[in-house]
Amino acid sequence: MAECLIDGCQLLGREMETRLAAGFEVNRDTRQFMASTFSIETPADLRNLLSDPDGSEAQSLIELLFTPDETMRVDLEEIIEKSSCTNEDEAAIINRLFKKKMAVSIQFPGIADAPVCRPSRPLLRRWVQRFRITTLLPAELVAVIDRNFAGRERSQVKAALRNTRVPLSRPLCAFVGRLVEKSDCRGQTFLQNLDLCLAIIGEQPAAASFYDLFMARKRRLRVMLDQAARFEKQLAEDNIETLILKGVRTPHIDKADARDKITRIDTVCLAVFGVTDPLLQIPARSDLGNFSSRDDLDRAFEILS
Repeated sequence: MAECLIDGCQLLGREMETRLAAGFEVNRDTRQFMASTFSIETPADLRNLLSDPDGSEAQSLIELLFTPDETMRVDLEEIIEKSSCTNEDEAAIINRLFKKKMAVSIQFPGIADAPVCRPSRPLLRRWVQRFRITTLLPAELVAVIDRNFAGRERSQVKAALRNTRVPLSRPLCAFVGRLVEKSDCRGQTFLQNLDLCLAIIGEQPAAASFYDLFMARKRRLRVMLDQAARFEKQLAEDNIETLILKGVRTPHIDKADARDKITRIDTVCLAVFGVTDPLLQIPARSDLGNFSSRDDLDRAFEILS
């Protein structure tokens, strides 16, 4: 099977081997999760749990530890893109890694003692597949990203798109291409806007109008903020016990997060569609048709401007 590897995939296989040989460092969020869920706070605690790798708790934790984080995905993105791996290449990489019989260290920052895990073939297969190395980003979308981003920022955008669960349909690629070219945001701000877009579109990826999806989310957020404001007014007049007896529900909303999402939705819609408020929607007499290419979106932008 190894003979099937082309040069790019051989390089990717060696880089993945290097990553496994270097081990995984447990970040703060993972340490907090291990402490709260498994009462693991030290390397010794982890080693004790890993001593029974077939146990349900050990398996759950091992799956978490062998889930690539964003940093690793971005680090490998350029190599993954250049490799253009097929399913056969992916299988060859997994086979190569398994034959190495590697011991992967699990490192706690600042502590030399590091437990090791010897991954099984199924675990290595899931780890490699989580990089989605056989996914090919559409050439037109890659070209737009390459024109507008450079260096690690370029890899971050591509990695976000490679690892999204939303199908990279022609309408979505046209939308993202428009966002890349028209957005004034860059860096983490752009990436956060892109993540929000993919989350919203992911709810109804086959929707006829992405704009309507964004406005629907914006309306829901506004309703939630209004409910929170009404509750705060009621709370100022009565204590919480009285409100509970009256059957008043406590709204569960992060107001700062909701306002931030509304701002991001406005930023995205103004960049892509040239309009954001529901009162400024496309007049009913305007027939914009189905948008499946950049030319179509350019036409929409002209009509909406």
